[in-house]
Amino acid sequence: MSQKRKHLDFELNLIPFIDLLSTCICFLLLTAVWINIGSMNVKQAVGGQAQTKADKKPVLWMSLTAAGDLILDFQDSNHVPKKYQKAKISALEGRPNLTELTGVLAEVRKVQPDLMTALIQPVKSVIYDDIISLMDSCKNSGLSDLGVVPL
Repeated sequence: MSQKRKHLDFELNLIPFIDLLSTCICFLLLTAVWINIGSMNVKQAVGGQAQTKADKKPVLWMSLTAAGDLILDFQDSNHVPKKYQKAKISALEGRPNLTELTGVLAEVRKVQPDLMTALIQPVKSVIYDDIISLMDSCKNSGLSDLGVVPL
């Protein structure tokens, strides 16, 4: 019996392997760019801070009823007059009375200038136009941090 020796000298074609790796690198670079562009910095407006770090800033909670009435609740505020602490602004023809709200906010901002946050709590049947006009009125009154509480 004769033993045949296998020939250990062979050629390996690396071109398809290099093509595959270059394609994978291209996909890696593209997805890295998409991930960088698609990210956004989001912070939670109220309650995201640790209890020790959170300083108490005054907050206005506005409940908007289906009839258009506004119920104002000023929290963490020491200087707001008693008549506005749990004020109710009646609707005007089924819509929120924005002129009266603007007057109330102007008076409150005179005594509490650091009031910057307003949170709106609408009921499910409120028209979105009322919420937007309420937010515009608050923005025009000087409240810069606005939010809508989920239903």
